[in-house]
Amino acid sequence: MSRFFRLIAFLAISVALASTFYLQEKPVHAAGDDKTNGREMALEAKGRDILVIDGDTIMIDGLVADIAGIDAPELGQQCLHNGSFWDCGMSSAMQLRKYFAMAPFTVRCWPGDREHSGKDDDFPIVECGIGERDVAAAMVSDGEALPIEGYSHRYDGLSEEADNAGIGIHGGDMIPPNEWRSGKRLDGENARCLFTVDGNGHYLGTLDPRYKDASALKGKSTCSDEQARAEGLSYAPMKK
Repeated sequence: MSRFFRLIAFLAISVALASTFYLQEKPVHAAGDDKTNGREMALEAKGRDILVIDGDTIMIDGLVADIAGIDAPELGQQCLHNGSFWDCGMSSAMQLRKYFAMAPFTVRCWPGDREHSGKDDDFPIVECGIGERDVAAAMVSDGEALPIEGYSHRYDGLSEEADNAGIGIHGGDMIPPNEWRSGKRLDGENARCLFTVDGNGHYLGTLDPRYKDASALKGKSTCSDEQARAEGLSYAPMKK
């Protein structure tokens, strides 16, 4: 009889552990065809209509927002691979733009979990899905972004896999994006600030088709989306 009760106890513990693991690894709600996430309606756009500002910031349906749960290299950031510098920040942004440009389904974005976002300000954060594909998870898996600690255990696991395989930013030396924004650089890295201020309280990045005209004004530059927002600037809205 004691063996029977020990077996029941063992099974109960196993089920509890499995349930905990499932809840931790459960994907965020970005992917899927449902237009709602709880009571929140999704923003929707065709992939080619989404403006990629940098590797974790987009404009969708007129709203500028950070993609929740990830931190990508800044647009002007460089990484070191096999003794040579490469534009890992631009690579990250271009990969994100590629996801959207080639999206076979409508892109949907929902408000993200602000409590676990790692963000101190009230800037919008969104979880975006293309069909069943979670965009943030894809960026982490492809070594184009780092997970924000505590947002999703799924992202942590995907980042470990990318790190073990030496994929993308894991294949060389990189200053963590938050430290890069604070001014830290790799030895020999070219300091580049790829956002320009248009003189009207707005800023634009180099991936924006309006950048060339704005930069011709020879206004000041800023090094990151976060820095621009901290200076009280907002991203230049699209004209309707």
